[in-house]
Amino acid sequence: MTEKCCNGCSCDKLGIVHCAVTGGVALGIIYLACWLGAAFTAMPVTHSLITFFTTAPMTSTTALAVGLCWSLIFGAWSGLVLALVSNFVSRFTRPS
Repeated sequence: MTEKCCNGCSCDKLGIVHCAVTGGVALGIIYLACWLGAAFTAMPVTHSLITFFTTAPMTSTTALAVGLCWSLIFGAWSGLVLALVSNFVSRFTRPS
């Protein structure tokens, strides 16, 4: 992903806010799909993602609300860290 630098040139940096929002939304969607699967189907899977973010009963609306909030926060944090590390490491790579 390329973004415009201050002087108008193009540089190879990941947008920190873009990655944070993307990570938060993506993990939120995955959490919601997992909760829906636990609440409305009888699939023989563990649904461990739900228990990663909340201790509420898996199919409760409390688990949906609390877990969704924490998954959005954790996803955003993960995206932010990914962008920061990628931008830092890109300083040491040689251009092709």
